[in-house]
Amino acid sequence: MRKVPASLSNYFKHRLLKWLDKRVPASPEHHLNLNSIFILPSGFGWSFIILSLCLFLLGTNYQNNLMLMLSYLCLSIMLLTLFYTHQNFARLALKALSPDSFHCNLDGEIQLQVISHRNTPTKACNGVLSIKWLNVVRTGDTHTQTIGDEDKAANSQQSFSFALTGYSGSQKDQKQTLKVPLHIPMRGQFALGRMTISCDFPLGLYKCWTHLDFNQQVIVYAKPQEGPITIEKIANKNESESVSELSNLTSSEDFYALKDYEVGQPLNRVSWKHVAKNGNWVSKSFTSLQSDSYILSMPSNVDIETAVSALTDAVKAWTCEDRVFGLQYRGLHIAPYHGAKHGHKCLSALACLAPAANSNPNASTLSQNVKRPVSLASKRKKTVRPLK
Repeated sequence: MRKVPASLSNYFKHRLLKWLDKRVPASPEHHLNLNSIFILPSGFGWSFIILSLCLFLLGTNYQNNLMLMLSYLCLSIMLLTLFYTHQNFARLALKALSPDSFHCNLDGEIQLQVISHRNTPTKACNGVLSIKWLNVVRTGDTHTQTIGDEDKAANSQQSFSFALTGYSGSQKDQKQTLKVPLHIPMRGQFALGRMTISCDFPLGLYKCWTHLDFNQQVIVYAKPQEGPITIEKIANKNESESVSELSNLTSSEDFYALKDYEVGQPLNRVSWKHVAKNGNWVSKSFTSLQSDSYILSMPSNVDIETAVSALTDAVKAWTCEDRVFGLQYRGLHIAPYHGAKHGHKCLSALACLAPAANSNPNASTLSQNVKRPVSLASKRKKTVRPLK
């Protein structure tokens, strides 16, 4: 049986989104055309039309030719502005870059590049773009989580303005980047919805707008919150012969090699001489005979949101220190490693951990070897001691 919509506005919005999916399909790159552009007079434009009609009625009533000419002039301005506003907005082409992950208690962003239009590569769109979210998260996607209606309404009411710089013939290869803020108040993997982009250049008499879906997904990390976690040391079988890369430059270590710098690595590992010489960011790798790896875990009977927040905070801290660690919680098992990519992998796995993924604590192999919970705050001040 078909469900009755919660409100009339939500029903019409749902119908609009279904119609837009057919008329303006999702794509990482959009070149505006006749099918994707909508135009109507703005509030100022309707006032201008009413003024023109009043002038025409006064001119015909009093047989005043000057007033009639003024009304005809206003009408011609309206018609010319109609075509020019549409023509200017039809030169807009946007390309979305993959958004970076962020924590649910912070704001992220999606970057849109203003590129040259395939039909008018030598002409650019001018004016001020107004961008707001029609729906932050795409609805009807079974592979992604959804957020509440109140959060959607709060995001859709925010509008962001960007002044287009345009370009000349010699600068047509330069791209302008628009950074649109993004706020999702819960963890998980989300498919971003449509955003409304509008422009009223040149006189503000007409407003052109479009609803674009850039077919992008983003992973929202959980909110980091300090809590007691279980730290289990894993000894290496060939500890005397193993070599690992560490970031603590105060210990007895030898220089090993240079490698490309990854975002998130400590700045004390950057080779600033190479940066100043050729601008290439490289990081130093050091060797040590110590190769301790740890498993960060929580008991299975702990609330999942509390455990995910505590493990997220621990992963952030251990990634900044470039420690070798892994994760183990309920059905989540990640082998020990280090680096920014490993930290992103762990944070993404924690963010996408389903709340309903419960397992029997008595049957869990982790609960058989539960160690005394260790506070992360104390671990940062003291050296890690292997638990027997």
